[in-house]
Amino acid sequence: MDNLKPVSAGRDITVAIIQARMGASRLPGKVLEVIEEQPMLWYVVERTSLASSIDRVIVATTREPADDSVANWCEDNRVSCYRGSEADVLDRYYQAAKESGATRVIRITADCPLTDPAVIDQVVSEFCKVGADYASNSSPYSWPDGLDVEVFSFAVLERAWQEASRKTDREHVTPFMRSDSSVRSISVEGAVEPDVKDWRLTVDHPDDLAYIRAIFRQFPGRWDVPFCEVETLIRDTPEKLPEPPGQIHVANEGHYKSIYQEAEGEIAPRLTIEQSEALFTRVSKVIPGGAQTFSKSHLQHIRGVSPLFLDRGEGARVWDVDGNQYIDYIQGLLPNILGYAHKEVNAAFTDQLARGHSFSLPHPLELTLAERLCELIPCAEMVRFGKNGSDATAGAVRIARAFTGRDRIACCGYHGWQDWFIGSTTRNGGVPEAVRELTHPFPYNDTRALEAVLSAHAGEFAAVIMEPFNFTEPDPGYLKKVKQLAHDHGAILVFDEICSGFHFGLGGAQKLFGVTPDLACFGKAMANGFPLSAVVGRREVMNICEDVFFSFTFGGEVASMAATLKVLDILENTPVLDRIAGFGRQLQDGLNTLARLAGLDDRIACTGRPSWALLQFSDADGNSCLTTRSLFQQEVVKRGILILCTHNLSGAHTDSQIDRTLECYAAALKTIEPWLRESDPCRFIEGEPVQPVFQVRS
Repeated sequence: MDNLKPVSAGRDITVAIIQARMGASRLPGKVLEVIEEQPMLWYVVERTSLASSIDRVIVATTREPADDSVANWCEDNRVSCYRGSEADVLDRYYQAAKESGATRVIRITADCPLTDPAVIDQVVSEFCKVGADYASNSSPYSWPDGLDVEVFSFAVLERAWQEASRKTDREHVTPFMRSDSSVRSISVEGAVEPDVKDWRLTVDHPDDLAYIRAIFRQFPGRWDVPFCEVETLIRDTPEKLPEPPGQIHVANEGHYKSIYQEAEGEIAPRLTIEQSEALFTRVSKVIPGGAQTFSKSHLQHIRGVSPLFLDRGEGARVWDVDGNQYIDYIQGLLPNILGYAHKEVNAAFTDQLARGHSFSLPHPLELTLAERLCELIPCAEMVRFGKNGSDATAGAVRIARAFTGRDRIACCGYHGWQDWFIGSTTRNGGVPEAVRELTHPFPYNDTRALEAVLSAHAGEFAAVIMEPFNFTEPDPGYLKKVKQLAHDHGAILVFDEICSGFHFGLGGAQKLFGVTPDLACFGKAMANGFPLSAVVGRREVMNICEDVFFSFTFGGEVASMAATLKVLDILENTPVLDRIAGFGRQLQDGLNTLARLAGLDDRIACTGRPSWALLQFSDADGNSCLTTRSLFQQEVVKRGILILCTHNLSGAHTDSQIDRTLECYAAALKTIEPWLRESDPCRFIEGEPVQPVFQVRS
C-alpha cells in the first residue's frame, strides 16, 4: 500500500492524519478489529487515500507499548506512521504534520471505517475556496457521526500547539482553533436529509461494530462503497441490518468528558448588578411586576444574582446595564432566530421604515408576504396578520366560532394571554366565569382524553386548538387522530405554531409530521424580533374574516413584513436551520453527558428535539423542582450564560460559544452536585429563587 503521491515543488501539501490507538476506554483495540477480513484501520486508510485532495496519509499513534501493534500494522502495509504522546494529541498531530511537510492538514479518526473520500474532498474544496484557516462538517453536525472531517492550515495547527494550555485543547486537537475568534472558521454543510445527520456510523461500542460489520456484509468485496449507497441501504432496507445504535450513544462523548474533567467545581463570584437593582427599584413604582412579560420578569431569575435589565444585544450575545456579557439562550423568548441585530434583517426593516411603514391603505408587501406564506405552509390558502402570537390564536378561535356557530374550545398547550385561553389556567384573574367555562384543556398524546372532552359537550365545540409539537414527540398517528376527532365532532382543527413555526422547518410542524390543520397560527421567529404574527388556513374558513372583526391599526404595519421576507429568504437559502439543529444537538448531548458524569442525570436532563430543547429539573423523587432549576440558573448566569429552561438557539450562535456554554455547564454541575445531595439545598440559593408562572405544557 503506497499512500504517498508525488508533490510538485512549491505546491501546498495536504496531509490526512488518522489518529489511532489501541487503548480506547469503551472498546479497547477497536482500530484493529476485523471487518470482512481486514482490520478497521485498513478501511479508514484505504478510503481516505481515495480522496483526490490528499497528497499523503499518515497514521498517528502513541509511543505506548500497547500501540506497537498499530505501528507494526503500518509497517507491514507500507503506511506512514508517526508515534507520539498519548495524552497530548495536539502535539502528536503537530509533530506528524511537521515531519511530513504538510501545509494543510485533514483530521480523521480511525474509528470511522465509512469515511467517504467525496465528503473529504467537499470539505477541502470549501476550505480552499473561502481561504479559511479551519473547516469542519461536524460542528455543527451536518453528516452522520462517522463521516466527520476537519481541515486546518499548518499555521493554525502550529499556533494551537504553541498557545493551547488547557487539557481538553491538547487532548482533542481542534477545540483551541474553534474557540479562537481570530481563526477564520467555516462549517461545511452536507447535502443529506435532516434525519440522516443523526445516524451513527462510527465505532465506540460493540453494537457500533456489529452495525458496521452488517453494512459491509451487504456489499461483499466492496470496501470502497460510497456513502450514498450506504444511505440507500439503511433507508430502504433496514431489515437487513441490526437495530441502529444512533439513539443509544453520544457523538463526541470523549470531548464532553474532557470538558467535565477540566471544569472547576467552585462557587463562581457574584456579578456586579448594581445598575440592574437600581433600575428595578425605580421600575417597580411605575410598571406592575417590573416587566411587560411574566417570562421576562425577575420572577424567572435569581433575584440578587441575575441581571434584571439588558442594554444591548449582538448575534447570540447580550450585555446587561452593568456591562456584564452573556451568551443568550432566551433570545427574546424565541423570536430571534437569526440572533440580535441581524444586519440584513435590520436593513430590510429600516429601508421600509424610511419609506413609511404604517399606511392609510394596504401596502403591496402585505400581498407579497401572504403569497410567500401560502407557498411555504401546507394549510395556508389565505392569511391575516397580527402583531403578537395572542392576536393570532385569539383570531383563529374567533374565526372558528364564527364559522361553526359554536362556542366551546378544546385546547392543548400554551396559547397566549387572551381571555378565551388564559381563563383556563391559574392566571385567570379578571376573566369572567362564563368565558372560563367555554375552554376545555386536554393532555397531549391522549386521544381518549380528547374524545371524552368533545363527547361531554357533543355538538358544542368550535375548535380543537393545540401546539402540534413542543418537547414531546407525538405518538405514531396521534396528530392524524386528533384531526379526525375534531372533524368527527364538527370542530375546526387549529395548530398553534407560534413556537414550532420555522424553528422545525419552513412549513412548521404540520409539514414535519404530515398533518394539515384547517387553521394555523405563526409568530415569534417570523420577523427575527420585530412584532408580527399570522393566522393562515384554508380558504373556506378564512373567508369568514370578511365578516368577523379581526382588525386593528397595526395589523398592516409593513416594516416588520419587510423584515419577515428577509428572514424567510435567509432561512430558505442558507443552512441556518441545520446549524441551529446541529448546535442544539451538541448542547443536548453535552449537557446530558455532563449531568451523568456529575451523577445528576436523575436531576437535570435535556429533552425534546435539538432545535428547541427543554431543560428538565427534578428533585430526588423525580418531581419537577424549582430549587434544582434555581441553583443551576444561579451558577451558569454567574459564568456568563443567560437561560431559562429551554435552549432557544439562533443562527448567530457559534461553535466557540457552544463549547464555552458546556464548560460553564460542567463547572455549574460540579458546584451544585453536593448541594443537591443535602437535605435543604434551598439554603445555597443566593437570592430569591425562580417562581412559576404556570404549567401548561407536558
